[in-house]
Amino acid sequence: MSMCSVNRPLQPGDPAPNIVLDAISREGKIALNDFRGRSPLLIGLFRGLHCPFCRRHVAAMAQLNPALRENGVECLAVVNTPVECARLYFRYHPMPHLLAASDPERASHRAFGLREVGMD
Repeated sequence: MSMCSVNRPLQPGDPAPNIVLDAISREGKIALNDFRGRSPLLIGLFRGLHCPFCRRHVAAMAQLNPALRENGVECLAVVNTPVECARLYFRYHPMPHLLAASDPERASHRAFGLREVGMD
């Protein structure tokens, strides 16, 4: 997993970091660089699938995905849940059109300059 850290949140115009994460909704890895120059990308960074609010927002993102895709925007949900647990969750709560990635170490949060918050 690529990891870089910034001391402040990214600002408008700052390039997004290239994060490489384990895919949940398919096999392999997902790298932000794969989207660069292709289309706008909406990234949702979620605390984890243990959080009922995050589960609700991931489901909402999955529902919005077709409309966003129709307008040229791709979506990526990043959850701070180990990949095996996340795949099990998605098996019982399928969201077939949502691209999702696992980031249990919160590397994506650090790479985007988000502060650490208390976790379970």
